[in-house]
Amino acid sequence: MLEGENMETFLIYLAGVTLAVFLLYFLGVALAPYRPDSVKNDHFECGLPASSSVPKKANFGFFVYAIMFIVADMTGLFFTLFVYGQSRYASLMASFFALIMAVAITIAMKEHRYAENS
Repeated sequence: MLEGENMETFLIYLAGVTLAVFLLYFLGVALAPYRPDSVKNDHFECGLPASSSVPKKANFGFFVYAIMFIVADMTGLFFTLFVYGQSRYASLMASFFALIMAVAITIAMKEHRYAENS
């Protein structure tokens, strides 16, 4: 737990960050131009109306990129078990997770190559 001077420093930091966030928000609201038009005020569920009658295919590469980011993020999170794990069980779970991540990366890369060749 934080005590004494550390708690005081933390509270000052917390108040400063909170004040900065609110200040930036209100500054943005005050300086942003307000120009409503018919498109902005119109109700729509799935974006703007289509510009052509032929639908465009979604790029599968964006989906693979998002999955790879999540995999890398989770790998970094669970890698800390290797570094800070004091028990054999923590190291075993981290090793198992690393194996699962390696399989996920391999499958994602195969899917990405398959999508590029299609």
